[in-house]
Amino acid sequence: MGRLSVQQFVTFTSVYIAYTLYVYVRRSFTYTIPVLATEGNFDEKQLGIIVSSQSLAYTISKFCCGVLGDIFSPQLLLSSGLVCSGITAIIFTGCDSVFFLSLWWFLNGLTHGPGWTSIAKILKAWASPDQFGTVWSVVSTSMNLAGTVGPVVTTLLVTKLGWRWGIQIAGATSIVVGFFCFMVVKDKPPSDVSYKKQDKDNIEKEVKRSESYISRKDLLFLPGFLGVCMCYLATAIVQHSVLQWSQLFMVQEKHQTVFTGSGFLSSVDIGGFVGSFTAGYLSDYLVSKNSTIPRPIIRKTLVLYFEILLGCVLYFFIVQICESSSKVIVTIVGFLIGLSIYGPISLFGVIAMETAPDGIAGTAHAIACIFSNIGLMLAGFPLSYVASLVDWQTAFLLVGSLVITMVTYLLLKLQTELSAFKSASGKTLNIYNVLVS
Repeated sequence: MGRLSVQQFVTFTSVYIAYTLYVYVRRSFTYTIPVLATEGNFDEKQLGIIVSSQSLAYTISKFCCGVLGDIFSPQLLLSSGLVCSGITAIIFTGCDSVFFLSLWWFLNGLTHGPGWTSIAKILKAWASPDQFGTVWSVVSTSMNLAGTVGPVVTTLLVTKLGWRWGIQIAGATSIVVGFFCFMVVKDKPPSDVSYKKQDKDNIEKEVKRSESYISRKDLLFLPGFLGVCMCYLATAIVQHSVLQWSQLFMVQEKHQTVFTGSGFLSSVDIGGFVGSFTAGYLSDYLVSKNSTIPRPIIRKTLVLYFEILLGCVLYFFIVQICESSSKVIVTIVGFLIGLSIYGPISLFGVIAMETAPDGIAGTAHAIACIFSNIGLMLAGFPLSYVASLVDWQTAFLLVGSLVITMVTYLLLKLQTELSAFKSASGKTLNIYNVLVS
């Protein structure tokens, strides 16, 4: 991977901070729920309505802003989204009724749509092809940072100042960072900036690819694009099932302590840091070393190996973890689950954008994110309803079966793509020597 210029470093650091604030504000009310539930201000149903209003708005906004990102300035969308997110969060704390809280949290959800979709466009413009996967993966760890630090910071603020002040401080910080990004972040690098030189064949490929065009409605019919979206959906179901229900599963059915369950969730996020960075760096390294092999093939092969690891570790978690399991084993399993979940997640967006022509790469990413958000919703009430009919063990086994389905699909799809590559180039490859050739 080529070295970063000063301008690249400033841009990537700025969007990292920006998305950390996006995630922190978006989850700020969720972090206050234990306090609100304990104080008896709202019951669980009312809290669920408020949280769900934001999730619904976020899903709608994320798709719309993905399309807008191909039309309007990503820098403007990024900074204005942060500012509006902070403003709506502050106004939200001035409400008392469930109706107005839900309304303003819904509006807050709408402001989060520009977040990652605009960052995706900025990263693609600023990163050279052999940096893209690594930069994408590193910046995506901002959500893990927010998920790790956010609960602790919010708990301290809520304990000292109250839940309203906790959210207000997050909102005010978001506004400041929004103005900062407007001044510092640019849509694309200056024309006189040059990155690591590519060979002539790669340059020609990039030019031809950027000049190609298809309509947005034809995106789903691009070879392999829908399959990537479905894998993204399935992995998102696994991800949010673990994040939302694994602690309850461990306490109720595995008879572990609440403290052990919390430690498990923290280890998942730590594994997410490592998995995201590892997937991005390895995929870029392999792309730079194998310039004749299409980038999506290399990245999907890496995804396959992550999914195989996920299937094995998830099975161990569901079946083998029990009351007598040590905290060390539980922590290691959580770390490996996080690594094998966030590795593929960090690559799906990259693959989706690389599959589509540059002119509609933002739309391609937005469509892929829609599938991810569907996975988020399916991992919520639908999965809990299944668990109420059977038990959490069976529910998680159903989730685990999705991983088996993904591995089967990727094996068959890669076999087809590698056969086509052999016909076009005369070079024989399989899913092993793609990574070692």
